[in-house]
Amino acid sequence: MPRDYYEILGVEKTATPEEIKKAYRSLAKKHHPDVSSDPKEVAEAKFKEISEAYEVLSDQEKRSLYDQYGHDGVKQQFGADGFSWNDFTRAEDISDIFGDLFGGMFGGGRRGQSRNAPSQGESLRYDLEITLRDVLEGKKVNLDVPHTVVCDPCKGTGGKDGKVTTCQTCGGAGQVQQVRRSPFGNMVTVSDCPDCRGRGRTSAEKCPHCRGSGRITKDSHIDLKVPPGMEEGMRLRVTEAGNAGYNGGPPGDLFVVIHVKQDKVFDRDGSNLWTGITTSYPKLVLGGEETVKTLEGEKVLLRIPQGTQVGTVLRIVGKGLPRTNSSSRGDLMVRVSINVPKKVTDEERELLMKLDSSIKPASSGKGKSKLSKKIKDTLDDITR
Repeated sequence: MPRDYYEILGVEKTATPEEIKKAYRSLAKKHHPDVSSDPKEVAEAKFKEISEAYEVLSDQEKRSLYDQYGHDGVKQQFGADGFSWNDFTRAEDISDIFGDLFGGMFGGGRRGQSRNAPSQGESLRYDLEITLRDVLEGKKVNLDVPHTVVCDPCKGTGGKDGKVTTCQTCGGAGQVQQVRRSPFGNMVTVSDCPDCRGRGRTSAEKCPHCRGSGRITKDSHIDLKVPPGMEEGMRLRVTEAGNAGYNGGPPGDLFVVIHVKQDKVFDRDGSNLWTGITTSYPKLVLGGEETVKTLEGEKVLLRIPQGTQVGTVLRIVGKGLPRTNSSSRGDLMVRVSINVPKKVTDEERELLMKLDSSIKPASSGKGKSKLSKKIKDTLDDITR
């Protein structure tokens, strides 16, 4: 049993058109496949479900039939397979939510609007993988993007040598109307003209270069600058680098989606980087220095304070990644560990046992001082 349309949009049956529109806009922003965190198939199904509910409840006639007869009252408004994007007539109500992304979702045009009117081409997506070093410094990349362009020989008309005439079937409107009688009254269906396929124009001969489509496919070379600080999933927009428009409309856009490759040495946490060093027991106890290599390859001396514990995180300020929309950088976080040898010499074993037996719980600051001296003297023997 299909879900209740009011339940899908989360509104009451007494909701006003403004409330229904507001509810749909909110859900569309959340569940559109290009922004949803759900798997693509799940997001597409959810977005289609809420769009079907909005199509019915935003139309006064369809809503009245639905309120009286339920899903049976509106199923004849859609095709044999149920609601499809060809049945969605409300794209203009929400076009500012995702801009051109709806152009691709609804096939480059809107139902109720003739295809022979100028319309924008479909937007495209390109997935680009970059490294952490690219995030640090930025990167210039060269992309070869396949997309459609206007066929030059026919100037996008689809007719040989650009010769076309007005379609006699639809009179140039690109659409035809059919009236069907049903138990609920006369149903008027508007569809693309079958002779001109919604263009409003026909030609005696199709253009041999584009086979009558008015567009051809080519690879375009695009120079793109990836700025520093990009994060996983961020998008760069290249205006009018998508598919060609229709009937003189502008091209769509190209959206370059960034994916950051995992690094072998550094882990990312926003603008901070994480790495690790392995030091010796004497340096943990007495303090010392270790050399840490930064992402850009610079060697930095890291001071290890006296009494540092294994697992302690030390910070190197300003050696992380650039912060978004800022000239500052995050920090490099260094986790300290110790290298425990699997084998020791007899002399080392003796000294370590001597050290272990000399360590006793201290009850005062004076006792701690004596303990530190014993540790220092024994470690001096080990490292001498």
